[in-house]
Amino acid sequence: MNNWNEDWIDITYPIFENCTGWPDQPAVSFDEISHVHCGEGAKVSILHLSAHTGTHMDGPNHFVENAPDIASFPLSVGMGPVRVADLDSEREITPDDLEKYEFRTRPIKAGERLFMRTKNSNEFWLDKPFNYGYLAIGNAAADWLAERKVALVGVDYLSVGPYETTPATHRSLINGDVWIVEGLDLREIEEGDYETICMPLKIKDCDGSPARVLLKKR
Repeated sequence: MNNWNEDWIDITYPIFENCTGWPDQPAVSFDEISHVHCGEGAKVSILHLSAHTGTHMDGPNHFVENAPDIASFPLSVGMGPVRVADLDSEREITPDDLEKYEFRTRPIKAGERLFMRTKNSNEFWLDKPFNYGYLAIGNAAADWLAERKVALVGVDYLSVGPYETTPATHRSLINGDVWIVEGLDLREIEEGDYETICMPLKIKDCDGSPARVLLKKR
C-alpha cells in the first residue's frame, strides 16, 4: 500500500478565491469563522461557491427535471479505463472529429469513458476572464456519443456544450445516460489510454459537485 499513488496524475484544477466561473454566478470566496493564530482551537473555513466550480461533475438533474442527483453517481462509472482524445477542432467538436479520432485509434464502444483535450488546454484559463468562445461538444457530437452509449465524457473547460447551446448538449448526453465531468486540467496530458479515478462529493439533491480526477497511463 505504500506506493498506491505511484504514477497517478492529478488533472484537477485548484479552487481559489475569484477563480474563473460561469457568467452571472457568484465568485468563489472563503470566510474563516475561527483562527488558530487568534488563540482559538482550530481554523474553520466556510466556502462560498457554485456546485459547478473548477473541475466538477454535473448531476443529470442539472438540466433534466426529476432526473437523478449528483449523489447517485455510480462509483463504477468513475473508476476504470479512460481514453484521452486530442482533438484539433476549431469551432466545436463534431461527429467528423470523433470519427477521425476513431480512424487513427479504434472505435468507441458502449460503456467507455472519453476525455477530450482541445485548444482550451493550451493555457491555464482559471485565472483569466471567462472565454465565451471556448471549444466544446456540439449538439450533433453529443447525440453521436449518446447513441454509442458512452458512460462518461470529460472536457477541458467549464461546460461540455458551447455557450450558446449548452442546455441542448447537456440534455442529449443526460438523456443518453452519459455522465459529465467538466473543467479537466489536460495541459500536460497526451492522447492515449489511461486509468481514471473520478469522484464527486456525495451531496444529496444537488445538481453538481466539485470533483477530484486522477489519471494513470495504461
